[in-house]
Amino acid sequence: MSLLERYIFRRTLIFSLAALGALVLIVWIVQALQRVDIVRTSASAAGNMFWIAMMLIPDLAAGVVPFAVVIGAVQALNSLNADSERAVIAASGARNFVVVKPILALGFAGALLVLVISHVVGPIAQGAFYNGLRAVNADAITLFLTPGRFEEVQKKLVLSVGNVRGSTISDLFISDQRDPAVDLNYFAKEAQIAERDGQKYLLLFDGQLHRRAVANGAASVIQFQTYAFDLATLQPSDDGDWIRTSERSTSELFLPDPNDKLYQSKPAAYAKELAQRFSDWLYPLAFAMWALVVAGQPRTNRQGSGPAMALGLAGAITLKALGFVVLALIDTDIRWQAAAYVVPLASIASNAAFIWLNTNLAESRPILAVGGSFQSIGQSLASRFGGRTASRGAA
Repeated sequence: MSLLERYIFRRTLIFSLAALGALVLIVWIVQALQRVDIVRTSASAAGNMFWIAMMLIPDLAAGVVPFAVVIGAVQALNSLNADSERAVIAASGARNFVVVKPILALGFAGALLVLVISHVVGPIAQGAFYNGLRAVNADAITLFLTPGRFEEVQKKLVLSVGNVRGSTISDLFISDQRDPAVDLNYFAKEAQIAERDGQKYLLLFDGQLHRRAVANGAASVIQFQTYAFDLATLQPSDDGDWIRTSERSTSELFLPDPNDKLYQSKPAAYAKELAQRFSDWLYPLAFAMWALVVAGQPRTNRQGSGPAMALGLAGAITLKALGFVVLALIDTDIRWQAAAYVVPLASIASNAAFIWLNTNLAESRPILAVGGSFQSIGQSLASRFGGRTASRGAA
């Protein structure tokens, strides 16, 4: 890269890293707050929860890297225009490639980062995250319990609670159908998580146990004052059927075990995960090129930078949403797997055409018409509410 190209790349990288850090932090806080109740149990619970939540960061980063690229690229290009540097570059006779090359370099860097996360770091972090959730103990059990909802914490094992206060649970219901010979339903007015002799138990108080034999339908009801439910029974008994596709390595997805229960029941899940891992890296490149389309042209200081950022984010969100829809369709028909690659590749091809033709999309008539409409609506609202404020002040 030339000196000028390195300067543009450095500015773009700084803006992108700032956007990436902010986006990851916001999404991570939202995810962590969904399980904040566990922190109230003990200091060790808070430490465990922090470690489990940290394992979300690689997957969250892979999801927001494309948006960080488009935000950083558009912001850098807007700043070049605001400082009249972009106009000077154009007036000096420099080719557009001087601006295009550093933005594309950022897109390729983002693509490489997503590739490493998708195929190496992501599966390891996802495995650590879900293994932390599966390590059922006095601290982690509340991760599965949301008041007022029926949560399937394990296949054919459903729990529901009225309220959770630390390690104390009120209005507990447990439906246990894991034994093919008998169905068990527990009702308890109160329950408490306790540890005795190194074992974790859920102590049920003042409740009933409803037992029904599957073979003949014979039912019995047992009234109890105290009953101990062993939390160790919540841990998976099989050796791999409970591992999600996001935790499996790419080689395992390519060559799945024919005896794998998950592969036998949901083969489309493997195709979907593979399509996502091998298509996600294309989005940072597509978004970088989209930033060049909407903000790469030189502008005067009188032309605002807001439309370029709005158009950049709108296009990025639309493309990513379309990609999510296509991935969801793979669950119903595996033939949609090819479309997962077509969506970002089509965006890259169309953006490349716009860049090659030196098209100023932000100044096109449809975009200007939409922007003018919003501006008219804003002025109308401002005059209406501003008039009311002025009349009230005069009164």
